[in-house]
Amino acid sequence: MACEYGAALADAIVAMKHRGRRDLAHRLARLLVEPLARVLEHGGFEAADAIVPVPLHPRKLRRRGFNQALELAQAALRLLHGRGDDSGVVAHPMLERTLLRRTRDTRELGHLGPIARLHEVAGAFAVAEPARLHGRRVLLIDDVLTTGATLNECAGVLRGAGAREVRVVALARAV
Repeated sequence: MACEYGAALADAIVAMKHRGRRDLAHRLARLLVEPLARVLEHGGFEAADAIVPVPLHPRKLRRRGFNQALELAQAALRLLHGRGDDSGVVAHPMLERTLLRRTRDTRELGHLGPIARLHEVAGAFAVAEPARLHGRRVLLIDDVLTTGATLNECAGVLRGAGAREVRVVALARAV
């Protein structure tokens, strides 16, 4: 995890997600670069592996206009690539935008407790083309890790579809 979720960071993430401040993704992604570089450098990832942002349901994507996890991943990867050889990461895995999809439009999880979150995301994700996933390592990216319900559900679906390993990087962790 990059940072603790609170104060100014929480305000910026909420503004990005719920007030249409897509422009904040680049600034917030700066906080994601170091943890992303560490996982890519020390996690055994290769160019054939995959970076997967947590998807939004198409209805929510239309409403919001963008997927914050995808925006953060793209910006962090651009920043990481721009660092050159300093990161120790020679070639990073491909960003797979459509490999994981959200099949059910879940309620906003922000005000739900841990058990309600687990129930809300159960069965809400699927792998679009399992053959493209078989044997690959996956780095799952999201904006905030709260209870882990969403990321655990995504990781389980990815592993169930053939991913060799799933690791997670989130911009912030709620404590």
